[in-house]
Amino acid sequence: MVILCLIVNDLSFCTLKISVMRKHQTKTYIVLTIATLFVIVSAVIGIKNVFFPKNSIDIKDVEIKLPTGNSSLKIGSPESTVIRVLGQPKQISSFSSQASYKQGTVLNYNGAKFYFVHDKLSDFEITSHTYKVSLGGLHKYMVIGTSRSELPHYKIQQNTALLDVKDADLTTNQYLEYDLSDSGKVTRIVYSDY
Repeated sequence: MVILCLIVNDLSFCTLKISVMRKHQTKTYIVLTIATLFVIVSAVIGIKNVFFPKNSIDIKDVEIKLPTGNSSLKIGSPESTVIRVLGQPKQISSFSSQASYKQGTVLNYNGAKFYFVHDKLSDFEITSHTYKVSLGGLHKYMVIGTSRSELPHYKIQQNTALLDVKDADLTTNQYLEYDLSDSGKVTRIVYSDY
């Protein structure tokens, strides 16, 4: 470029061309910097999800479904909704828990128990593959027989995968538990109090 300026003897043309090239290089550097930052942030988020397991979920994300139905149940659903979605239970009885000072009703189905306090679903225990449990944000349902490798990256200790359950004001003291067999298959899914 400098040689061209000397030959042409037009210094103003040279200065203009160099300044246009610098502006173009600056824009290129800005775009490359933004792209590099995006890649780094994406990598950090990905590494966090792989190496630091998720240990809590929002209470709104817990859903229960039958494999054949489109309706789902959420924690807090009334007893009548559970019966409408799952059908008549094989047994309805009262329960009392001294550990958590709860009293209410339990609906006993084949392979599942649903506990209600003040007519709201508060706890459940599933031991049959008939029922699916979802964590809404993952759009994946877990059933009895699901392998350990299919579970999201939970904190798994011995043969139990645990997740704390939180609500908007962080007042719940509950958890979602997946019990695993020695072969790594889910044998029981529990939602309860600590």
